[in-house]
Amino acid sequence: MKIKLEPFEVELAANTATRRFIENLKMGKSFSYGYKGSDEKTLALGIMGACAEVAFAKSQNKYFNGSYSDRYARYTDSDMQNNIEIRSQKRKDYNFLLIRPNEKRGRYVLVIDEGGFEFSIMGWFPFITDMPERLTNFGHTNRPPAYKVEIKELYSISDLWEK
Repeated sequence: MKIKLEPFEVELAANTATRRFIENLKMGKSFSYGYKGSDEKTLALGIMGACAEVAFAKSQNKYFNGSYSDRYARYTDSDMQNNIEIRSQKRKDYNFLLIRPNEKRGRYVLVIDEGGFEFSIMGWFPFITDMPERLTNFGHTNRPPAYKVEIKELYSISDLWEK
């Protein structure tokens, strides 16, 4: 399923990402899991990640609340209703879903950024228990390991609300 964002939807995502970035600055938090990119790249990734959240909400005709923490605390709610977490990646030759072992339990949706503010909703996977057989560091010893789920293993997005 492909979703194209309108300019006002990109603005909504950009505003959400900026609030999240500023709140993290106030709390002295950096981007997650050992990421060491520049501030510019961190902001850009945050904006595109929020765009993926908006694209998913649009695809499902669900409300996007633009969640973030303004209480100097880790935000513990899920990205979307019903314990749904959105993970986004730029389109590349080999995409997959990545979930860190200490992340929230829930349903993880993979959204691919196709460029030009068009996104593909690839499917979802339940993260309900540890999956040691999927654990890898992808050859990056400076970042913590993660669970890797192949796209072909994802459940159909049409089944997301039934489970």
